[in-house]
Amino acid sequence: MNPTEKQQQKNDSIIKYWETKRGNRVKYAILQSLYFAIPFSIVFQAIESLQGFLTLNFAFKFLTIFSVYFLLTYYVSYNIYEKKYQKLKKQD
Repeated sequence: MNPTEKQQQKNDSIIKYWETKRGNRVKYAILQSLYFAIPFSIVFQAIESLQGFLTLNFAFKFLTIFSVYFLLTYYVSYNIYEKKYQKLKKQD
């Protein structure tokens, strides 16, 4: 496989991935934020105290991490993927 075929295969996989995700921006941002916030909230809580998983402190950490990552995903990540997708679609 030569480099141009490999690049075309990579571009095709990006297009295929993003076509399924780009339909609903809010759903994409919420899911990405949950995938990020749940593990990090658990890790941060475990570092602080193993007994505090059902406290308001844990909920606050989760909501803070979720909110920040949601905003980043909604405004930054989505736009980056969309611009790359549009660029690749124009090339084809």
